[in-house]
Amino acid sequence: MSREGRSSRNRVSVLSWMWTIVLACIPGVNIIAMFLLAFLAKRQPKRTFAIASLWLMLIVAVLIFAAFLFFPAEMLSFGEWLRDFVPLQGTGTPLEL
Repeated sequence: MSREGRSSRNRVSVLSWMWTIVLACIPGVNIIAMFLLAFLAKRQPKRTFAIASLWLMLIVAVLIFAAFLFFPAEMLSFGEWLRDFVPLQGTGTPLEL
């Protein structure tokens, strides 16, 4: 098979990549979509992207777990700072600037 035949078979359209990225941005749906793409995608670039995304999600989850395990007081104070920083939480009125 020629070099052009292989590259055109693995080529993915821009619209297809856009939908993949939109699915990857939706919480909860992204994990399901990445597993489906990793195991069921016909195109190698999509399969590789999904596997890399799943590895990245796993690494971030392990780092967050380690941060809570090794720095619990700092993470709790950061959570309190975030709670004070969010203007709409509990009040129902927007922050006036």
